[in-house]
Formats: sequence, structure tokens, C-alpha cells
Amino acid sequence: MQTVNRDRRIETNRMQTRYLGPFWLMLSAVLLMCFTRAAVAQNAVLQDVNFASLPGKKVEVQMTFDTAPPEVKAYLIEMPPRLVMDLWGASSAMAQKMLAVKSGDVDSLHFAEANGRLRIVTNLNAMVGYNVQTQGNTLLLELGSDVAAPANTVSTPVAHPQTTAAGSEATSNRTAQAEVAGIDFRRLEGDRGRVVIDLGTTGADLDIVEEGNNVVVNLKGANLKPGLQQRLDVQDFATPVNYVDTLVKGDSATILITPSAAPYDYMAYQSGNQLILDFKSMTQADQQAQKDLFPYSGEKIDLNFQNVEIRTVLQIIAEVAEKNLVVSDNVQGDITLRLKNVPWDQALDIVLQTKGLDKREAGNVLLIGTVAEIAEREAVEMQSQQSEITVAPLITDFIQIDYRKASDIKDRLVEAMMISERGFVLADDETNTLMVRETVKKVGEIRNTIKQFDVEVAQVMVQARLVTASNTAAKELGIRWGAGFKNDRWSVGGSPNFPSTPVVHNPILSSDQAEAVEDSEALKENMTIPGNLMVDLGIEKATSGLAFGFLTNRFLLSAELLAMQSDGKLEIVSQPKVITTNGKPAVIKAGQEIPTRTIDSDGKATVEWKEVVLKLDVVPQIIPGDKVQLDLIITEDSVGEVYDELGNRLINKQELRTSIVVSDGETVVLGGVLRNQTSENVSKTPFLGDLPVVGNLFRSRIAGNEKRELLIFITPQMIRESLRR
Repeated sequence: MQTVNRDRRIETNRMQTRYLGPFWLMLSAVLLMCFTRAAVAQNAVLQDVNFASLPGKKVEVQMTFDTAPPEVKAYLIEMPPRLVMDLWGASSAMAQKMLAVKSGDVDSLHFAEANGRLRIVTNLNAMVGYNVQTQGNTLLLELGSDVAAPANTVSTPVAHPQTTAAGSEATSNRTAQAEVAGIDFRRLEGDRGRVVIDLGTTGADLDIVEEGNNVVVNLKGANLKPGLQQRLDVQDFATPVNYVDTLVKGDSATILITPSAAPYDYMAYQSGNQLILDFKSMTQADQQAQKDLFPYSGEKIDLNFQNVEIRTVLQIIAEVAEKNLVVSDNVQGDITLRLKNVPWDQALDIVLQTKGLDKREAGNVLLIGTVAEIAEREAVEMQSQQSEITVAPLITDFIQIDYRKASDIKDRLVEAMMISERGFVLADDETNTLMVRETVKKVGEIRNTIKQFDVEVAQVMVQARLVTASNTAAKELGIRWGAGFKNDRWSVGGSPNFPSTPVVHNPILSSDQAEAVEDSEALKENMTIPGNLMVDLGIEKATSGLAFGFLTNRFLLSAELLAMQSDGKLEIVSQPKVITTNGKPAVIKAGQEIPTRTIDSDGKATVEWKEVVLKLDVVPQIIPGDKVQLDLIITEDSVGEVYDELGNRLINKQELRTSIVVSDGETVVLGGVLRNQTSENVSKTPFLGDLPVVGNLFRSRIAGNEKRELLIFITPQMIRESLRR
């Protein structure tokens, strides 16, 4: 007996629904009442979840409840692959709503509860079989490619993603037609879009399918709330969803979700009376990962055969695939198989592996044979090709190289062993031409290879900016004073270490005063009073000063108060810029060389020249996404003010080494250095300078504050073809 099932059971299902519908509706109501009573009597609470990896890429999940768990309603969703389990009359006491498994074909488990129902969604990497068993208070879920569902488990693989409203919402008698109360769209983190459909207080049978690039939600027996039959344009939200159209077809409401043309993935689930569909964009890595996990993409078919000729099965698969079929005479025997909802290319591989066969495709033709036969045929073809190479005539071809050096291309061809023993290749760098002597076939292969290497290499302009900003402030306050006294016996004055101009006192007296002191010896000669400074705590570069003095016949007092205050701001911007090809290092530097004297162990002096430069050393690498990876060394040197023991000026160095990824045209701060230097110097006379108030005559102060900041910026810019023209 053989059966080919390709979704031709639609009419039978309609007849069963017409005649058995009332009976099933009544039976569902009775079961619902029994189930509701049982749920009220005892509510199972999920307390713990554990999983274990089994041989054969199988995974066992153990879910522990406080009592015996209720009956499990389970179904599979194909795109994306998921297993959904509903437990009516159960809840969860677990704090976490997601459990990462990452084992076998199982990715993670999600837990959600609403309206007396616990839903457990198992995210899969590929469609697998499953088995659900109850052992006391533990619910065991086994997942794997070779796991078969038991007879008492509901397992419904579908050709399109499908979500069915379960429990009392799907089976209860409705006193009124279900009504869609609202449709909303939200933008989530990560450029994800969410469509929320409010199903109202009355549940509705729903069906989610993919039609082309659209996702269609059919709500059977549901109506729309007035004003909802419209289009939502959500393109401005920058998510995978462009439009959400709502319309009524007969006695059903339909929501048509139109995503963008870019690849996307979506997940549909129901929470209470809300149907939620989350859409996210798929990157190239996501698509490749999905393709690697499940490389089959053919039309899905059902096959159910017992002891049928394998040639017949191959013919059926070829008809579905719309391909021509060539089968070797050695392909014989019968096969028994049962495949449901399987892509035709996967079904073909299963049949071939079972019978030790292999296939080769040439355009629209499938060639089927035994593994040994195909291997032998390919070996003969290879020998024939080798023979053709040894006897085929040689030709000479000249290939012009445009963007690379001819010698580099020659080295690559030789390294790839593309030149046969009979042929040769010569490179002329002056004309940038290759001379190739090979067979016609080999010359064609060499030309195709050169096209892959001889392409214009992108260029990158890298601009660095080093900003050095400094802010200085200084305050100085000093004092200088001296006193002198002299009579016939004593002479008192400042220290000779602080010289000053001695004061010569030669008073001018009136005639009466002169006669009165005519005989005084003190006035018969000039009198010099010492004028050296007693305290010299002045400052070198005073901006202001105040001096005063007092002089009598025998006494001199002079003082000078000096002050200085300065503020300075400085900003230095260094901006090296360089252009280089992708993947090639580039260096630019500007500065000077200074002599440095060194003495060796023999005492011989030599002079070396050291660079004091601003230098940018960079290697750019363009990566996908209009981004540039930069390996950078940025150096800024300056001549210091400090000397070593040999009299050489020390060099101040500022250097940064890093590797970063920057978008094209984006400016980023690589790093910075902030230095804040505060100084305060006090010069004073011991003991006297520490006295309060009076001590100010014996001390001076110098205070300074210097802030210096260095910031380094980098900006890469790809030089595109349009800019070079």
C-alpha cells in the first residue's frame, strides 16, 4: 500500500466538521466543566526546572510541581521551530521566566501564565520529536530528532507557523460573536516591532500563517470593533514591520502584517486576551546560522510507503522538485518509510542514505547512483581531465594587470599550483603584464583567478588630532628692607651680602645754625650711614612695587614691597593626516633631531641624534558595515627643560598604542591625560618669619597652579570612488 499525502484532506475535514461539529462542541463543554472543577480543587504549581543532556543530541527537561501536574496540551510550530505546551490549572512559582538550555537542538525555555493557564514555550534550533510523560509530581519532557511522540500526546506539525487558542477560550460555547477590541503597535529595544491584538472578553479561534513575505492572522468567527478596519503605517518606527492592515472576510477578521523586504524572524504567543507578535530583523550571521542548522528549503511533502520500489519513490520526489531524473541500473530494491511534512530535498537525502546511494546535480538534472558507482565515475573523469592536460596544445596569452604588481600575481599563481608542468608564467613589472603559456582551459582558469585578485583596493584617510590645553596661574609677594645707624662710636647696618648704596649725610644749615654748631666736630666732615639690606626677600619679575624711606642725621630706614600676579592659557592643536590603502601600514612624522652626547665605557664621547617628532603610525582594515579597524601608534615628543648629568636636554614623550573599530567618518576620543600641579613656596628668616603679623616683614610667598590636559581624537574616512572622480 502506498500513499502520497500533499494536503489533499481539506474536503474530508470539512465534512467531519459539518456533521461532527455539534457533537464535539458538546463533548468539549462537558470536558471543560470537568477540567474546571478539577482545576479549582487543586492548582499545580511549578517549583523547579532542571535539564540533562542525553546521548544522541537528546535533552531531557524535568519540571517539578507541588502536586501531580495537569494534562499537557502540546503542539509544534515550524517557523521558527518551537514546542508549545499548555497546562490548564497550573501556575509557576519560579522567579525566572526564561531558562537557557543551549544543548542539542534545544535553545531555551520560556514560562508564562495567564487566566489559569501555564504556557511553556521551548525554542528549538531545528524541528525535533518530543515525548511528554508524568511521573508523580514530575513532568518529563524528552526532545530529540529520534524521539517519537506517545499516543496520548497531542503533536501537530504544521507547514506554516500556527498558534491555536487552547483551553476554555477555544472550546467554550459562545453566547456572542468574538470581537477584536483593539490593535496596537510598539517599538521595542533592538529595533524590534511588536503587534498587539486585543481579542476582547470573548475568545476567538485564531490561525497564523505566512503568505509570501506577509504574516496573516485569521480570527475565525470574530468581528472588528468599529473604526479598526484600517491600515497602520508604521514604517517610521524603523522596525521590520511596514504595515498592519485589518479587514473582515465573511464571518472572520483578518490582520495582514506586511514586513519589510529584509529577512526577519517573528514569534507569536498569547497572554490573556492579547495576541502578541514580535518581529526582529535577521542579520547575515543569523541567516547563515539558521541555514547551517537546517540546510533544506524544498517544498514540504508527506510520504507513506510500505515495501515500494525505490525507483518509484525517487520519481515522486523528482516530480515534486520539478527536476529531471536519471537513475543508474544498479539502483534496485524496495523501501518502507513514513515521512510527514518534510522538505523534498531532506526526504531525498534520507532515502539515499538509507539505501547507500548518492546524487549529483547538473542544472535541472538529478543523477542517482550507488556511492561506489559515482565515485568510480568521478575518478574516470578526473583521469580523463589529466590526460587532456598532458596532450592538449599550449597557447601563449598576455594578461594585463591593472591594480597589482605583476610579480605579486605571479607568486600567487605559483603558490596556488595553477601552473602545470608543461606551462610557465613570466612577469614584467615595467609593463605590469603576465606572459602565460598553458592550455586553453588552464588559461581560462588563470584569468578567472586573476579577476579575483586584480581589483582596486579601497583607500582610507586617517586624521588624528592632539589637543594640548594648559592653564597657569602664579602669585608672588616679596619684601626688601634695611636700616642703618651711626654715631661717633657705633655703626649698625645690614649684611654686606645684601649690598645697598650707603647714605652720605651732609646737611645744609642756616647761618644761625652754623654759628651755633661751629665748633662741633660732628659737622666738620661728612657722615656715612650704612645702607645695606637687612631682609632681601624680593621677587625677580615684579609687576608692581612700593618703596618708602626715613632718614635722620644718624638713622636710615628703607623698605620695598614687591608683587606679581600672572595668568596664562595655551592651546596647541596637532593634526597629522595620512592616506593609505586598505591593510597597508602608513607613517607620517614631523619634528626635529637634537644631538645627544654619550660616553662609552672607555671614556670616549660620541654624539647621537634623537628624533623629537609628532608621529602617526596606522594600519587600517575595512570591515563589513562601513567600519574601519585601526591599529594605531600616536607619538608626540617635545624638548624638555631638564638636563641630565652630561648636559643633554631630556625629551618629554607622550605616546598612545591601541586597536579600535570606528565607523566611517566617525570621530572618537582615544584617550587623554589630565595633570594638575599646585605649588606654594615660602622664603623666610628663621624664627622671625614665624612670628604673627611682624613675621610678614621677614618672609615672601610664591604660589602657582598649572593645569595641563591632553586629548587624542581619531577620524577615519573611506575614500569612495565617487569622491575620487
